[in-house]
Amino acid sequence: MDIQKATEEKLERAMQMGVPIDASILEDLIQKNLLTEEAVQRLSAQKNYDNKEAGENIVPVRISDDVMNIIDDLITSGHINSRSEGALYLIMLGIKSHYSFFNQLSKEVVVMEEQQKKIKNLIENSFILPE
Repeated sequence: MDIQKATEEKLERAMQMGVPIDASILEDLIQKNLLTEEAVQRLSAQKNYDNKEAGENIVPVRISDDVMNIIDDLITSGHINSRSEGALYLIMLGIKSHYSFFNQLSKEVVVMEEQQKKIKNLIENSFILPE
């Protein structure tokens, strides 16, 4: 796999995880020949699509008073507009700071799903029938 394709895939994966990709970063990658302009257009289209999908999943969650205070401080500072947005912001910070872990986890889940499919096929294609 060439470096431009690998870079595009990494950026796409990061975007799927909600990591914001600044336009200046994309421009720098183009100038360093690590990304093509066509790839930036595809990623931008994906970003616009993802933004339309944002907020459709609702997860009720209990949080401590300390976390609520942090969210309220973010609101007071004007950094975010709501507690919901604050919770999302903190989640995305956590994902961004542990991106390599989540990336590896995702790869392992794919391997696990492939193994489960193999096992299912093995069972379905066996001649052993329950009585």
